[in-house]
Amino acid sequence: MKNLAAMKPYKHFINGEYRGSSQTFETINPATGQTIGEAARGTKADIDNAVQIAQDTFSNSAWPDMDGRERGQILRKVAQVIRHRAEQIIPLEVADAGKTLADARLEVEIAAQVWDYYADLTQSAIGTVHAVPAPDQFGYTVRQPAGVIGIIIPWNFPFVLTALKLAPALAAGNTAVMKPAEDSPITASLLGDFLNEAGIPAGVANIVQGLGEEAGAALAANPSLDKLVFTGSSEIGSLVMQTAGKNITDVTLELGGKSANIICADADREQALMSATFGCLLHCGQCCCAGTRLLVEKSIQESFLADLEKQFERIRVGDPTDEKTHIGPIINDKQLTKIDDYVEVGRAEGATVMTGGERATTGELGNGFFYKPTVLANADNRMRIAQEEIFGPVITCIGFEDLDEAIAIANDSTYGLAAGVCTRDLVKAHYAARRLEAGTVWINTFNGLALNSPFLGWKKSGIGVERGVEGLHDHMRLKTVRIDMSQQPLPVFGD
Repeated sequence: MKNLAAMKPYKHFINGEYRGSSQTFETINPATGQTIGEAARGTKADIDNAVQIAQDTFSNSAWPDMDGRERGQILRKVAQVIRHRAEQIIPLEVADAGKTLADARLEVEIAAQVWDYYADLTQSAIGTVHAVPAPDQFGYTVRQPAGVIGIIIPWNFPFVLTALKLAPALAAGNTAVMKPAEDSPITASLLGDFLNEAGIPAGVANIVQGLGEEAGAALAANPSLDKLVFTGSSEIGSLVMQTAGKNITDVTLELGGKSANIICADADREQALMSATFGCLLHCGQCCCAGTRLLVEKSIQESFLADLEKQFERIRVGDPTDEKTHIGPIINDKQLTKIDDYVEVGRAEGATVMTGGERATTGELGNGFFYKPTVLANADNRMRIAQEEIFGPVITCIGFEDLDEAIAIANDSTYGLAAGVCTRDLVKAHYAARRLEAGTVWINTFNGLALNSPFLGWKKSGIGVERGVEGLHDHMRLKTVRIDMSQQPLPVFGD
């Protein structure tokens, strides 16, 4: 199994230059279990320094007031650099995050598309004109950059999530300080070179490596942030929100999920099987909106799950550098153990393991963190495996009698990130989409996210909006302006 990342220290990127740290931490290749590099271990002082530089840059540089077209041209150059350097990024994303080669190629291209998309939106901060009660009065709204944006990203899609957080922040005219995930820090470190090459002014985008409980906590607590953007688990998101709340810092949180995928009896079988498989197994199930609760109409449940079992058994788990591999490793041993523990919980609760249910240890796989795609049947929505986020290649299958029951089961969750429905009946599809309590609903597909479509969570799955024009506006402040042109004095109360 190839080790595609060279050992080197991965540094902070602050004020347009790379900086080291007195302490470092190791980053591990999840496919081999081997150390592949060291990253700077940022401190509160590093975070505070980066935030101060971002604040000074926002206050004293031309970036916030730059013409949108000019700012867009610079962001578009970032996309060009990413495409030009793709062959440098791809193997590092494979080695650091456990991506398959196919997934890494796709994510690098998507990241470039994100920068292109927000380059196009730099002139899309549209205000409104208000009707006023008198002809000599005038009212309107404007959107302006928020200021300094703090960004904390997770380990599962590091390069593309960096783009999805940083590009809209900069497109809106903000400056930013980003803390990458400690489990996959490498490609974020490379981004500094790309930003410099594209012409992003020094101090506009800053990257501080570090541990969540140290650098991440310090960033969330910094009182000079104007906004904090976080993606991660709902448990950590709650702590981040509490910390930021002490400073009344605005937050956008994209958190966990336990998304339901409803398979109706009238669904196209092959399409539904692909929806169930891809919906659960994208990046080995390490996806916040994964369709890990599969609700199947009871009249087809037995045959559908038999087909799904065969489908899961055809999935090739293996070396992510092998082009034939479908899914690679789990990010680390801690997460692997968590997945294994949840499967044992499912067994104890009465669920049936149809396939998988154990680590993949054949040959070289035993050196890494691999888990077999797992189907848990005969489940009940009250079980922990149906209510708690496992974050691995495990699908929990529940039967239902009719669509109303399926919707009730789907909504019986503290999460509300996404949901899916497979049916040929357009009336059923619209009916379910209207009643499912989720920020995104997919019909006859799953995990299909478009850059121009808003992405958001309901309930404990998040606050705020990402992607689309709404994602740009989420990084801006709305201001109302009211003008009185009558030159008449205001009334004096009490006269």
